[in-house]
Amino acid sequence: MLWVLLFIAGLVLLLAGVMPLILRGPRLVNSVFTSLGLLAVIVGGGGAILKPRLPGFDIAALPSPQPIVTEPIAVDPQPAETAFPDPAPVAPPAAQPAADPAASKDESQLAPNKMPAPVSVTTTTVVGTETDPLAATPPAGAQQPASPDATAAVPAPQPAPEVPAPPPAPPQPSEAEKLAALADKQSRDETAFIKAVGDARTAYEKAGDDDRVALQSSRAAAICAAVKKPEVNGWVGAIREVERDPGGRTILSVALPDGTLVKTWNNAMSDIEDKTLILAGTPLAAAVGKLAKGDAIRFSGTFFADEPDCYRSSRLSLDQSMTEPSFLFRFTSLEKL
Repeated sequence: MLWVLLFIAGLVLLLAGVMPLILRGPRLVNSVFTSLGLLAVIVGGGGAILKPRLPGFDIAALPSPQPIVTEPIAVDPQPAETAFPDPAPVAPPAAQPAADPAASKDESQLAPNKMPAPVSVTTTTVVGTETDPLAATPPAGAQQPASPDATAAVPAPQPAPEVPAPPPAPPQPSEAEKLAALADKQSRDETAFIKAVGDARTAYEKAGDDDRVALQSSRAAAICAAVKKPEVNGWVGAIREVERDPGGRTILSVALPDGTLVKTWNNAMSDIEDKTLILAGTPLAAAVGKLAKGDAIRFSGTFFADEPDCYRSSRLSLDQSMTEPSFLFRFTSLEKL
């Protein structure tokens, strides 16, 4: 197990050294990581194959557990005489009383009962106040005639006023439209930079495979002519990505009005030398903490001079670098527009 762990650690160190070596060229740190990773891979791989015994890592064998034997508990059987006791004697039923002769007869055999004498009731009729209930109740479904006064008192129904429909909500602008709205706020060097990148993208999409490599060099010359110094001030864009890494450092990506990205590294390992990640507790981190994705900002910072794109591209392939341009950038200040 130790050799396998050493082999995996060697692969991690080797990868940490080779990737920055490919991206930024030979550096002392990259060489150290590559050498240590290669040595750990060789030693771990050889140990996993040969499996040499290391006395310091031997683990004493533990005694195997012994099974626990339990003795059965003896249970005295119950005598057959007491297992099922004899049932108690049942008492004979009590003598029933003599039945009533009248109760044995049905209703047709009983003597008829005498009806009570009728009671006379005196009623008083008041002339002029009695109404015939049959005549006063109209038949079901019949309409009673309405009086003229009642008809005149009920106003005619008025039609309900028409409520105008609410106006439709205006369509929300797309991300491309929001970025295009920032074009009139660009500085002169930002406008020239965007033009150089956009012209190269259009020419690259129309060119054949043999001519595309040459277009990268011509774009680099146009970018260097547009932005003569790596430091830029007062550029405008919109937040494309803002998040934090496990160490609390802020990862930031900003889209320029044409969609070109300027961004920090997204991990601390790649950012050891460039220092693009925004450290927690700094004024710049506090300013970024008030922003959200899509917010328009004005910012300043520094590109990294590098070939073959004049300034270092964060894309690994030529096709991505020309059609989806993205440049490494160290932000120094920003504010929301």
